Amino acid sequence: MNKKAFTLIEVLAVIVILSVIALITAPIVFDVVDDSRMNSFTRSVEEMRNVIDMDYNEYARSGKVEYSYENNNLVCVGCDDGEDLKLDFTGEVEGASGTFINENGKITLTIENSKYKATDDGSGEVVTVKKE
Repeated sequence: MNKKAFTLIEVLAVIVILSVIALITAPIVFDVVDDSRMNSFTRSVEEMRNVIDMDYNEYARSGKVEYSYENNNLVCVGCDDGEDLKLDFTGEVEGASGTFINENGKITLTIENSKYKATDDGSGEVVTVKKE
């Protein structure tokens, strides 16, 4: 008798092996995706900081200047004859809000959304942490 089919035991063994592989790799894949989202958040905040730095230098601002980010709008607070001046920032950080302070070229910031919080104490390095 020439047998060319898989037995039920063989099929179940393959399913068990694939399930174990999936259980091992799924957390790794999800961590990579979450790390990518956090890196994207950080890069967007760094780009906002660069736009703020260019605005501060281009218009020869001095002293302490406050910028805010909310509803996908980056604005210089009170920079246009006492009115808020919207800056040209084409990026988007979903659900994020926060403030930037540029004091004599030294930028401090705090930006957060529901998942991440980015800060810079003026050192020039944006540090992003996952919110609990």
